Amino acid sequence: MRYRKTLTKNYDLNENDVDNLLLIKPMISKYKDEFIEDFMEKMRTYSVNEKQIAAMEANSAKLAQWFDSLFEGYADNAYFAFVGKLGVSLNKYRFEPEFISSMISFVRLWMHEKIFSLIDDDIRRKGILLSMHKMLDINSEIIISSYYEKLVSTYNPVHSYRNRVVDLSEKFSFLVHALMVITLIGLTLTAGIAFLLETIHLFGEQPDHALINALGSLLIIWVLVELLHTEVQMLKGGKFKNSIFISVALIAFIRDLMIITLKHETTNMLQHGFILAAITVLGIVYWLIVRTENNN
Repeated sequence: MRYRKTLTKNYDLNENDVDNLLLIKPMISKYKDEFIEDFMEKMRTYSVNEKQIAAMEANSAKLAQWFDSLFEGYADNAYFAFVGKLGVSLNKYRFEPEFISSMISFVRLWMHEKIFSLIDDDIRRKGILLSMHKMLDINSEIIISSYYEKLVSTYNPVHSYRNRVVDLSEKFSFLVHALMVITLIGLTLTAGIAFLLETIHLFGEQPDHALINALGSLLIIWVLVELLHTEVQMLKGGKFKNSIFISVALIAFIRDLMIITLKHETTNMLQHGFILAAITVLGIVYWLIVRTENNN
C-alpha cells in the first residue's frame, strides 16, 4: 500500500479539493440510502451469484461508511487502508475484475449526476466535480491494486509472506514513531517548563545570566518542535526530510554563538572563527537540501 503523500501527489489532490468535498458532503449525504439502493440494484444486473449478492448486502454498512468517508476529506493512510480492505473483500467473494471496474464507473456517473443537480453555480460545480473525480480515481486505484495483490498472493505463497513481513514492519515502524512522538512531547513540555522558570529568574539578581539561559531553552524548544513536526508528518505518510538534522546542528551552533556573545566572554579568535564557519557551511548545506526537497 502506497503512502498518502504519493497518491495525493500523483492525482494532484490538494487542500482546495478537500474543501470542495467537505462543501458538498452535507448536501449529498441526504442521498446515501438512495445511493446504496441504486448500487445494489445495478449490481444485480451483472452476472453475480446469490452468495455474492448476499455478501454485498451484508456489507452494505461498509458501503455506507465509504460513502460518508469519501466526502470527509480525510485522505490519510487510515482511510486508504480502509479502502484497500474493500478490494480484499471483493477478491474474497470472487467478484470478477470487470465487475469492479463497471461498478466504479457506475459510482462515478451516479455522483456526477447528483452533484450536477445539486450545484447551480457552473464554476463551483466544475471545481467540486474535478475534486470528486480525483478522489474516486485514487479510490479506484487502491481497490483494484488491493484486489490483484490478494489474487497474486493466493497463487504465490512467497508474495503473501512478503506482504505479511512488510505489514509487520510497517506496524513496528509506526509503533517506534509513535513512541518517539510521545517522547518528544514530553521533552518539549519539560523544555517549556525550564523556559518559564528561566523567564521568572529575569526578575532576580542576575537577569543577564537568566536571559542567556532562557534564550538557550527557547532554541532547544525550537529544535524539539521541528523534530516533533517531522515525526507527525511521517506518521501521516510524508517523506523523511534530511534537512531536519542540518537545522538541528545549525540551531546548536547559533545557540553557542549567542551564549558566547551575550556573556561577553574573552575567547580566542579561532573559536569564533570555527563557529562562524560552521554556521556558514551548515547554512549553505541546509539551503541546498531544502531546495532539493522542495523540487522533489
